[in-house]
Amino acid sequence: MRRGVLTLLLVGLAAAWTGASAACPGGTTAIATVQGTGARSPLEARSVRVEGVVTASFPGSAGLGGFFVQDAGVGAGGGSASDGLFVRMPAGRSTPRPGTVVWVQGTVSESGALTQLTRVTRLERCGHAPVPAPREVRLPMNDPRGWEALEGMRVHLAGPLTITGVYELGRYGELTLAVARLFAPTQGEPGQEPAERAPLQGRRIVLDDGSLLQDPRPVPYLLPDGRPPRVGDRVSDVTAVVVQTREGYRLEPTAPPTLVAANPRPAAPPPLAGGVRVATFNVHNFFTTLGARGARSRAQLALQRAKLSAALAGLDADAIALQEVENDGSRSVAALVAALNARLETDAYAAVPDPRGGVGDDRIKQAVLYRPARLELVATASDPRPLFERAPVAATFRVTGGGTFTLLTVHLKSKGGCPAAGDVDHGFGCWNLRRSAQAEAVLAFADRLARRPGDVGVLVAGDLNSYAGEPPLRRFAAAGYVNADRLVPAARRYSYVFDGLSGTLDYVLASPSLAPHLEGAAIWHIDADESPLVSAFGDGGPAITVLPGAFRASDHDPVLVGLRLTTGDGPAGGPGH
Repeated sequence: MRRGVLTLLLVGLAAAWTGASAACPGGTTAIATVQGTGARSPLEARSVRVEGVVTASFPGSAGLGGFFVQDAGVGAGGGSASDGLFVRMPAGRSTPRPGTVVWVQGTVSESGALTQLTRVTRLERCGHAPVPAPREVRLPMNDPRGWEALEGMRVHLAGPLTITGVYELGRYGELTLAVARLFAPTQGEPGQEPAERAPLQGRRIVLDDGSLLQDPRPVPYLLPDGRPPRVGDRVSDVTAVVVQTREGYRLEPTAPPTLVAANPRPAAPPPLAGGVRVATFNVHNFFTTLGARGARSRAQLALQRAKLSAALAGLDADAIALQEVENDGSRSVAALVAALNARLETDAYAAVPDPRGGVGDDRIKQAVLYRPARLELVATASDPRPLFERAPVAATFRVTGGGTFTLLTVHLKSKGGCPAAGDVDHGFGCWNLRRSAQAEAVLAFADRLARRPGDVGVLVAGDLNSYAGEPPLRRFAAAGYVNADRLVPAARRYSYVFDGLSGTLDYVLASPSLAPHLEGAAIWHIDADESPLVSAFGDGGPAITVLPGAFRASDHDPVLVGLRLTTGDGPAGGPGH
C-alpha cells in the first residue's frame, strides 16, 4: 500500500443514490464548519450534509478514490477555515465531474490526516456551476496554519518554483518544490539557505500526481525532451487541490504544470587549478556479485560499470579515493579498473592493493586508484580497529617531479539503521556519537601517517556521512584541517540530496601541512540532482531512456581537488595562506 498518502479503505456501501435534480435538497452544513480551524474536524464521526461545486475528480483505485467539493463562494471559512472537502466514493460508484453542483450526505472522518466524508449514503447532482477560482498561494508559507486553512481547496502557485527533490518521482509520482534549493539545516555554511530558517513545512510542498499507484507508468512530470527533471529545474503554473497526509501537505494537480530545464547537466567538472588532481567518489555499491547489492542482472552491471568508468574518466584525476566497492579481495576493483582503462584505451590506471592490515569485514570497502605514470606508490596502511565498520585505507604517493603526500580514504558510519536507544538522532541523524569517535580516530591515524619523513601531508577523502556543520567536521576543523569544499561556490556546495535537502557528505580535507598546497576544488554534479529513473538500476519503462555517460552513475557527486606539489604548478595560494 502506498506510503502515507490517502488510505484506500472504503467503509460502508451507498444506500441511496440519485441522478441530477432541479435543486439541491438543502439542510446542509457549511464545509468550513466541517473543516473547523483545528487540525481535526469538530464534527468528526458525525453524519453531515454538504453542498458545493466539484473542483477535481480522481476516481477509482488508480486515482485517489473520490472527488473534491468546494463552496462556490467564500463560505463560512472567511480564510481561517477551509471551504473545500474530499469525498471518498464507495467502490464501483462513478464520481461527478468538475463543475457539477452536488449535495452529499456522509460521515466526517480523519483518514491519513485528511478531513473527508466517508460512508457516503446519498449523493445528488444538482446542476452545474463555474469551478471556484483557485486561491493564489506563494511559498514560503510563513503562517504555520496556512496549508491547513486550504485543505481540500483549489489553489494556484504561479512560481517559478525550484524542484528540490526528485527521488520519489518514479516510485510515487512526486516532486518536492520550494522557492529555491533547500540545504540541510546542519550544513551550516555561510551563503546557503538552510531549511531551519523557517519551518520546513512552510518552505516546501510536494507535488503529487493525483494517484495512489506505486511505480506509476507512464512517469509523470517529464521535461519536454522526455527525460525526468533534475533538482534545480523549475516548475510554474501549478493548479491543484491541497491534501494532508501523515508526512505533511501536498498538491494534487487539476491541470498539467509547466516544467523547464534550468539546471543543465555538466559534461565535465569545472576547471580546476593545481597540477596534481585528487578525487573522492562513493560508487554506490559497485558489486560484481549479482544480487548482493547494486546490480541485480548482468545488464545492470554492464550499465553501472559503463557509467562509473565514464565518471572516473571524466574526473581525469591522478588519484581517486573510492567508497562502496564490494569487499571481495581484488575482483570488483579490478573490474572497475579494467573498464576505466578500456574506455581510455590505455593502461592509465592501477589499483592500490589492500593493505596488510586488512580493510575490515563489512560487505563494502574503500579502495584507491592511481596513475602510475604520474604517481609512485610508496606505502599503504589501514586502521582495521572494530571502531570502524569499514577500515580507513591510506596510500602514500610520490609525485613525479614533486613531493610526497598521503591519501587516506574513509567511510564513516551512516545515519540510518537507528538503534532503539543511545546513539539516536539528536539533530545530526543517528550514530553521530559513533561518527564523531571515528573522526577522532581518523585524525589520530592521519597524524601517525603525517610523521613519515618527506611526507608533505595527508588528504582525508571520502564519505563522512555528516553535513558540514556537524560534530565530525568540526573535529577536523579544530585539528586544523581545511575543507576543500569551501573553495566551491556556496550555491554549488553539495554532493548529496536527501528528502529534498541538499548538502555535503563527501569531502577532501587537507591536513595543516598540506593545506597551503591546495589550489582548487570542484564538485561535479552528475549524480545527486538526478532521478534514480536514469541510473543503471532505474526502471522507468519504455518512456524513460537511461541517460548515457556518467549521469546518475552513483547517488553521490564526486569531489575533485587540485594540489600544487610539482615544479611549474604556479605559486601556492589556497586557504592555508
